[in-house]
Amino acid sequence: MGLFDMLDTDDRTMNLMDDKDIALSSLTASKADISLLSKAIGEATNPQLRQMLTSQLNSCINDHFKLSDIVISKGWYPAYATPQEQLRNDLTKAEKVIKEE
Repeated sequence: MGLFDMLDTDDRTMNLMDDKDIALSSLTASKADISLLSKAIGEATNPQLRQMLTSQLNSCINDHFKLSDIVISKGWYPAYATPQEQLRNDLTKAEKVIKEE
């Protein structure tokens, strides 16, 4: 079955996004917004524009924190309590990759 055949299918479940997909996509977009606003502030020469962008950046950061809290609490985003926990997880993933080869 080719890509175009899959797009024409009557099985609409392939095209549905669940709450997790939407939340993680929103989190990714939020990170991009924060990055772009930070860059725009650095480039802005007009003080009023800088202030407006800074206000928008602060709002985006606050919204990002709220969204992060949601996805972490639902277990959709791997948040680590300590750096050691993250290293342990990375080591486990690396060992799994090595075993698969």
